[in-house]
Amino acid sequence: MKKYSLLIFILLLTISFLFNSCRPPELEGAVVHFNYERYDEAYKLALESTEKYPDNPEAWFLLGRIQGKKGQIKEMVESFDKSLAINNTYEPDIKSEQSVYFSKYYNDAVSAYNTYIKIEDRESEAATKRLNSVIENFQNALQIKNDYMAHRLSSVAYTNLKDDENALKSLEKAKDADPDTILAWIDLGYYFSRKKEFNKAADYFKNGLEVDPDNIECLTLYAQNLDFADRRDDAIEAYKIAFEKNQQEKAIPFNLGLLLNKQANAIEDDDSKKKGLLEEAAVYFKKAQEIDPELKDVYDILSAVLIQLERFDEAEELLNKGIEFYPDSANMWQNLSFLYARTGKKKEAEEAYEKSKQLRGEE
Repeated sequence: MKKYSLLIFILLLTISFLFNSCRPPELEGAVVHFNYERYDEAYKLALESTEKYPDNPEAWFLLGRIQGKKGQIKEMVESFDKSLAINNTYEPDIKSEQSVYFSKYYNDAVSAYNTYIKIEDRESEAATKRLNSVIENFQNALQIKNDYMAHRLSSVAYTNLKDDENALKSLEKAKDADPDTILAWIDLGYYFSRKKEFNKAADYFKNGLEVDPDNIECLTLYAQNLDFADRRDDAIEAYKIAFEKNQQEKAIPFNLGLLLNKQANAIEDDDSKKKGLLEEAAVYFKKAQEIDPELKDVYDILSAVLIQLERFDEAEELLNKGIEFYPDSANMWQNLSFLYARTGKKKEAEEAYEKSKQLRGEE
């Protein structure tokens, strides 16, 4: 039995020797140096192997591994690609290597950013150095895999460096890497909204809604930027859709009420249309109040709308309730003075007006 086991061992050793002896001497030498972590010597021989034996997939695979150890990530990827172009013998090993290096550089980038945010002086040399490290590490990771989040976080680093051009490029690349991620479109919309390019921002938010039509954040931002771009009819329609999908967010009906009120007050020669818009504005302001009964601006603006509509009893009830919540609101006292003046209560009007002046610090 011992003799049998010895024969098997000798046979396996012979097969191993014969297999390894098929390597060209330069490649065999590169493997030996690599295994002993002598990467400079291994690199020279591996490079020589690829030049002498360009159709040898192992030579390119080994060269890629050495380049990875030396931090030459772009070159590593190119060498792995050349190995795979010959055949897929080393495909599982290449995927494994790439995964390890992607994770390493991605995590190093995140770690560098976490160090950056702990620095108090964000304009300091140390802060700039950390941000550049974030970008460098993400760029290495992106040499290996076109990753949405790596592009997006690169944009954050560029933004903190006040490099808007590269921040935008990174956001565009993030969108191209994963166009079915709505956040990619929202980020681009935010970018142009901050630049006050509201039409362009609205276009990006609209593209995001093609990915996810029910996304309330994107819908609301779309409506806001349409408003900022003076596309009020489109903005009103967008807000109405947003409110249909989310009737718990007070900002949506409130902003819709503001838009309708603006539209109404811009009309000079069509009383019927103006009244219709004011009536609709009142409906949405009331919906915002139902969601949040203590929403201060509703009492101020809705009361003014109700006075315009000559719904005086409702306006008075609303203002009295609002003043209970906010007794120091000069606007509410002023609206109350207007209301009393319209309804012939001269003394009460004067008292309310004096109260509003007092709260504003006027003589």
